[in-house]
Amino acid sequence: LFLSLFIVSSVKNLFASRGRRALLSLHPLAFLASPSSAAPPLAHMGCCADLFRCSSLSLLLISALFYTLLGAGIVTLGVLALTLPWAKIIVPDWYAGVTIGVGALILFVALFGYLAFCRKKNKCSISIYMLFCLLLCCTTVASTVVLFRYSDALHLAKESKFVNVTDWQREASESLKEGVEEIWEECGASVYNSDSVTYTDEFQVDADTPPYELRCTNSDFDDVAESINDQCLEAAFNDENFDEDNTDFLECYTSSSWWAPEARSSTLGKLNTPKGVFCACYEEFADFVDAYFFVGKWVSFGFAVFFGLTFLGCCYLCCCSKPAAPARTSQQEYAQQPYAQHGQQPPPQQKGATILRP
Repeated sequence: LFLSLFIVSSVKNLFASRGRRALLSLHPLAFLASPSSAAPPLAHMGCCADLFRCSSLSLLLISALFYTLLGAGIVTLGVLALTLPWAKIIVPDWYAGVTIGVGALILFVALFGYLAFCRKKNKCSISIYMLFCLLLCCTTVASTVVLFRYSDALHLAKESKFVNVTDWQREASESLKEGVEEIWEECGASVYNSDSVTYTDEFQVDADTPPYELRCTNSDFDDVAESINDQCLEAAFNDENFDEDNTDFLECYTSSSWWAPEARSSTLGKLNTPKGVFCACYEEFADFVDAYFFVGKWVSFGFAVFFGLTFLGCCYLCCCSKPAAPARTSQQEYAQQPYAQHGQQPPPQQKGATILRP
């Protein structure tokens, strides 16, 4: 009986206090009489603010870890470019040095990401990290657009057999041309016929007897030569499709819209030029490069989205998110009970003062 009376009395007092506060909040001057009824700040409005803050901090930490791995990987590639023999041939020393510098810069920026995550009130670290994320977002967006354009242009150039290419198709074809010429020069390449005879300026061979084989004097490029032979050169100009293969080859080789051909009378003579090997294997070259373009453009798109979300998260942490209010102690809750029953705001307490219940 006493327990039932106590529960009824407690519930009655609870609803009475809430009813008085509700009636007071309807008064036109309620904002003067009850400051506690004011709307709470945005950062304390519940699970949405907590979700945004948690997501922003997660993106901040993940991006910092990603920058660490990316910077370490770029530095490693730069060091390998300075040490590996075949890489030193293709990659200039200054380019490898710039690569190492870029990797070190990314590692330095990752440090600001860790500082911003550990010291969430440090606006300076978050601001620097936010600007770097914005720069990377803009860069990856631009690279994504370029990669999509290059991939489409390369596909169109392949369909036209690299004949009369213009604009973006020409730009994509020029990149292929530079790569083939670089490999041809560093490989010390020569193409031989089935009789193991090659073409030279002093001794010109007119006996076109396929299959043909690419050989390199530089042993570091033996794998490249073997790949070209297996993929296309040994199968080119076979008996079954000789007319079609020869027609496509001559159409590509004689076109001077983007790559001037060398004057050679025989097929073996034409194949002993960088453009000759390219025209014999243009589909394979284009598919090989386009495979990297396909991966690169979608990876770049994913990075652009990730960097954009990280930038927005840093903006939220820097400009919108506020630190959570300190939890009130049981002594403070006990002291505020009489004021809460009457819908009043307790007087401010000085730091270190003893809190007494009225």
